[in-house]
Amino acid sequence: MHPLSHALSRNGNNFDLVRLVAAVSVVYGHSYLLQAPDGTSDWVENALGFDGFGALGVYAFFLLSGMLVTASFDRQRSVPRFTVLRIARLWPAVALGSLVTVFVVGPLFTTLPLREYFSSGMTWANLDNFSTIVMKSGWALPGVFEHNRFAVSVCGPLWTLPIEVRCYLIVLVTGMLGLLSSPRGTVLAAALGIAAFVLRVHLPPHLTPHALPLVQIGLRDFSETPGGYSFWPEPFFMLGMLLYGLREHISINGLAALAFTMVFLVFRDTAGAQPLFYLAFVYGVLWVGTTPLMRRFVPRHDYSYGIYLYGFMVQQCVASLAPQLNHVTAVLIAAPVILLCAALSWHCVERPVLTWCRGRLARRRTVRVETAPVAERGAGQTVR
Repeated sequence: MHPLSHALSRNGNNFDLVRLVAAVSVVYGHSYLLQAPDGTSDWVENALGFDGFGALGVYAFFLLSGMLVTASFDRQRSVPRFTVLRIARLWPAVALGSLVTVFVVGPLFTTLPLREYFSSGMTWANLDNFSTIVMKSGWALPGVFEHNRFAVSVCGPLWTLPIEVRCYLIVLVTGMLGLLSSPRGTVLAAALGIAAFVLRVHLPPHLTPHALPLVQIGLRDFSETPGGYSFWPEPFFMLGMLLYGLREHISINGLAALAFTMVFLVFRDTAGAQPLFYLAFVYGVLWVGTTPLMRRFVPRHDYSYGIYLYGFMVQQCVASLAPQLNHVTAVLIAAPVILLCAALSWHCVERPVLTWCRGRLARRRTVRVETAPVAERGAGQTVR
């Protein structure tokens, strides 16, 4: 038995391993979409009948994010710290990726003359990182990947980033309301998050003060799911919030994980197969993320975000150069380049920015703690 509360401690989990597997799953799932049909299809989707490698990878990302981001706010109890660290985690890697897109991928693969390519407003729009992260504006370049199976798009997974940001806002708002410091409050916070998911907000393409009246709020159309998915990632984030709130009451063990899997297999041909699978999937992710059996496989560095960002981009390049490759060969060719890009992103941008931000925030916190007694003595208060 492994209590979830212990796993959420800094060195008591395998969550970096889960994120790495999730990122690789997304890349592998995309290989079926980007390469020309080779007579095979996503075998996980064939077996389940609803979701494949890519969808399950995204669900795992959002589940872990719900737990860890909620834990981050609860530990810090600081809106500025939380906001700075969330921005530091998302934005620098996207900024680097947009530069690679515009100045490396574009010039190498565009069918336009370079003068025409660099004079196009479509090219420079990719450097608008705010639109990419918040407004669901993907990367697209003039004359690039126009003849690929997944035409024009340079980085398909970017569509999840605005969803992630909205989930962060739910954590921020409910944390400011004081809901994340108790199990009951966290349950209410997760319920509010689900309500925000059901009430879908439609934003205009360019959010300006003049465009605010065009913001529309309505009920989500549950007949529409993201392309290639049979469910949505947001509920997994809210479930992660809920799991964090109930962490002291949840224990994870392999026998229970096996039991959930067996129950799904018994009822896989019934109407309840999909929810039963998601139950087994969530518990299985938690088991992999907590069991000491997997501790030796935890990577030293977190390349998952870089793999997620650069995987699709490199796969599009391979598909453009050799569209007739089968999906396994294409993945094997792309893998070293994806890993190199992810490593450079982590070591040169992601980790240095996070380390610098944490160091600055820690120094400010230390200064406040050291100066507080002087101020309190001046006010005639007792220091505790």
